[in-house]
Amino acid sequence: MTPSNLDALADLEIAVVGVTRNGARFLAQEIARLRQATSAFGTVHALVIESDSSDSTLTVLHEAARAWPALRYKSLGELRESLPQRTVRIAHCRNTYLDELTNNPVYAGVSHVIVADLDRVCTDITAQALASCWAAPEAWDACTSNQGDHYYDIWALRHEVWCPGDAWDDHARLLPVLGEPEATNVALFSRMVHIPADRPMIEVQSAFGGLAVYRREALLNARYVGADANGRELCEHVPLHAAIRRAGGRIFINPALINARHTKHGGRKGFWRTQRRHLWAWLKSFA
Repeated sequence: MTPSNLDALADLEIAVVGVTRNGARFLAQEIARLRQATSAFGTVHALVIESDSSDSTLTVLHEAARAWPALRYKSLGELRESLPQRTVRIAHCRNTYLDELTNNPVYAGVSHVIVADLDRVCTDITAQALASCWAAPEAWDACTSNQGDHYYDIWALRHEVWCPGDAWDDHARLLPVLGEPEATNVALFSRMVHIPADRPMIEVQSAFGGLAVYRREALLNARYVGADANGRELCEHVPLHAAIRRAGGRIFINPALINARHTKHGGRKGFWRTQRRHLWAWLKSFA
């Protein structure tokens, strides 16, 4: 990426948004990385939505906002009693930043929104990686991220060939046929592929990967949803992206938008550390 590519970002006003719970241990570093990676943009806003923390997350946010005036944060307090499902709580928090982007005049000039996870999956995000979205020839409404080792975020992924449905639904159907571990290998591990950074953009129905860049207007008429009509937990990004696509929007994985060379989610050990909560949620939905 040449300096001229970065110069193109100087005219843009963006917002960086995310959610956190019990993030005190790593939150300051995560915010610092995102601040550095977005330093080439003309105007930067940052907004973090917090809930249900039992550690010093709010103190860390307060100190981070003092150090970075662009940062605002909002605490929603304790949501676990009123919203016991994890994905429903996350969707509620994410919809709070959508409400702020829609209604708060502070963000009226924002053209693009970077949604970033704050749990150590954006350890290597750079200004050059972000600028690659604007260098792409495709007209996109969302550019989602890639990882340097193996693409991990299969629950959020929808692609007509690669992963046409919910991977955990596939896993459930395969269990009585193949048993473990082969059901997991087929439904999940086999889809965690390496995508070289120089590959063309991959159009998908849904993806996330820990970081995504959106046109602000594409987000304003979409909502996150954390459970279906039967109360079964969903990956909250999938309904959001379905709404964007119904409005004519286009969503891509940008192979050059690498947010981490390696992630804690990669490999079998890391995979289960991340995904076992999804399996537990699936099992509970049938209890």
